[in-house]
Amino acid sequence: MGATNCPETPRQRMISMMYLVLTALLALNVSVEIINAFIIVNESVETTNANFGKKIEGTYSNFEKAYIGNPGKVKEYYDKAQKAKQYSNDMVNYIKGLKYELISRTESISIEEASKLDIKKIKRKDNYDTPTTYFIGKEGSRSGKAYEFKNKTNDYRSKMLDLIDPKYKALLDKGLGLKTNEDYRDKDNKKQDWEEHNFYRTITVAAITILNKTVADVLNTEFDIVNQLYSSVSADDFTFDKIDAKVIPASNYVLLGDQYQAEIFVAAYDTKSSITAEINGATIQGDSGMVLYKAAASSEGLKKYKGQINVKTPFGLKSYSFENEYIVAKPSATVSADKMNVFYIGVDNPVTVSVPGVANESVTPSISIGNMKKLGGGKYIVRVDNATAGAKAIVSINANFDGKTKSMGKPEFRVKRVPNPVPSIGGVEDGALIDKSRITTAGGIVAQLKDFDFELVMFVTSFTMQTIKGGDLSPKLLSKGNKFTTEMLSMISQAKRGQKFWFENITAKAPDGNRKLPSINLTIK
Repeated sequence: MGATNCPETPRQRMISMMYLVLTALLALNVSVEIINAFIIVNESVETTNANFGKKIEGTYSNFEKAYIGNPGKVKEYYDKAQKAKQYSNDMVNYIKGLKYELISRTESISIEEASKLDIKKIKRKDNYDTPTTYFIGKEGSRSGKAYEFKNKTNDYRSKMLDLIDPKYKALLDKGLGLKTNEDYRDKDNKKQDWEEHNFYRTITVAAITILNKTVADVLNTEFDIVNQLYSSVSADDFTFDKIDAKVIPASNYVLLGDQYQAEIFVAAYDTKSSITAEINGATIQGDSGMVLYKAAASSEGLKKYKGQINVKTPFGLKSYSFENEYIVAKPSATVSADKMNVFYIGVDNPVTVSVPGVANESVTPSISIGNMKKLGGGKYIVRVDNATAGAKAIVSINANFDGKTKSMGKPEFRVKRVPNPVPSIGGVEDGALIDKSRITTAGGIVAQLKDFDFELVMFVTSFTMQTIKGGDLSPKLLSKGNKFTTEMLSMISQAKRGQKFWFENITAKAPDGNRKLPSINLTIK
């Protein structure tokens, strides 16, 4: 039988979180806002304690009914529950006594007055001398109330655990609060004991909140122990009114060549029973003896869930733990252009690798030539910088299925050079008429890759220019870059209408080396 009969409610988790944050803030600074925040947390803790006390009384009432109905079967556990009640009442009264005495000393009033004083009306809320002296004592003396408090807490916790069956003790011990042997550190990461961590230089309002939170831990402990005792009365008592065949497949996704496996069994359940489940922190109400779990498939990948299903028996709540996982994948269809399976040398080739029904993190591709860089989400960058044009690159795709690696295919890709860019001057290509002002404004030759979707720029590294001047061919002028030289610009500026210019020996730098580009022949208009 599970020992966590009363998991924390969202409200309790919120209060615990707020308490931890505020305690940490105390180490930094005590402001009005922090004091007010402690008051709010304390009020929430007191409200929760009052409500929880009523809930515990309900459990005792059910226990008493079971005892009256079948005293021979229930007496052993009922007597232990009464001890748990007494231990808890004594502990709560002790903690309240500490609280009232602290307020009495802080405010210089009687214990009776302190027991009726609202925390909001305490005048010395930020005083820490009195709480420190009261709980810690003089420095090094270890004479304060905190040391007695710790011993009583340990003794209470130990006596409560001794009430339950030893086979549940270790599991319940792990989940119970009231632990005083944790690794405690101050704001400078210096080791502290439990007493110093909770009460050294702790302001009055914070000390009161700590005491009330300890009361909450006591009530939680009482509830868990009593419920464990109640469940132990008849942990195996169930009634059923329906039997069905159930099929649980190992997987609904089977690869060619593998086997489909499923567990087929008869399940009996009570369609009238009250059944709930705690799954990933959320409570789901069941219907007709079963719980239907739904989860929005809002993102891709492997999804895990776990929790416990709670079934009411005639003698209490019984819980069963479970966990499972599933994969969320995009609806997809793959269309491959058989003649377009190409990797270009010297550029980033983006690819997406996926296996239907398998999480991206369980898919591992590799390549025979070059390398693949993982970007995430099934996307990769392929580089084949040192490959030879015309070679074949094989991408091997492996996927992990339940710890076993399986090959999902080895598609081939052709390796090709990036196509040659087209040279132009001022946007004008070979064989066109052009204004000489447009040539000079352009300032040089650019090389552009046309109808090529990759982000790649090729720079012209050299070219020659020649024209006809006075009926004769001029000497070839050389530019070691893509810009016109001063001499070239001078010659262009003196050109006449109809004069021809030849731009030849154009070389551009490509990812796989220098490329020789076509010439540009232009006529001045």
